[in-house]
Amino acid sequence: MRAPDQRGSERGFVAVEWVAAIAMLLLPIAVLVATMPGWAERRHAATVAAREAARDLVDNWPNATPESAVLVAIDVAADHGVDATDVAVRVPSVGEVRGDDVVVEVEVTMPAIGVSGMSVGSWHYTARATRRVDDFRSR
Repeated sequence: MRAPDQRGSERGFVAVEWVAAIAMLLLPIAVLVATMPGWAERRHAATVAAREAARDLVDNWPNATPESAVLVAIDVAADHGVDATDVAVRVPSVGEVRGDDVVVEVEVTMPAIGVSGMSVGSWHYTARATRRVDDFRSR
């Protein structure tokens, strides 16, 4: 027979430790991994929407309007699966004269945690596109 240990048992209860490890370590990592592809998709959608809106302004210069660029950006974002309520478009510069830069900024709402259609919290990503109006373009 073994003599009783005066310090107490050093054996742990594995089931409790295992459940705690799953809850504290594995679940947050799984949620983060499930959320990250959505961030990449929305970031790409914002980049493409800004680029296409700037292209539309340059192609239709000098008759282009900021409103047309906003519509183009929202349509492109919708084609990439981003709802129009999650998109904000700003046109800081429409290129007043030849050689000016056209600037379009598209801000997309990103879910902080988004798994299976549920989202908690959010942050914003802004994509900026700049294109130059050709120096020798005719009106």
